[in-house]
Amino acid sequence: MEHALPEREGMDYDVVVVGAGPAGLATAIRLKQQAAERGSDISVVV
Repeated sequence: MEHALPEREGMDYDVVVVGAGPAGLATAIRLKQQAAERGSDISVVV
């Protein structure tokens, strides 16, 4: 009998920052700020 794996949900991001320390958080914040200055909205996940 085969066990079917549950279907995985996918999510799309423009940027993935690996590491939630001070440098990673600062990077995510600055990327969002720079995108906003250019009139763009990007999705960033930390």
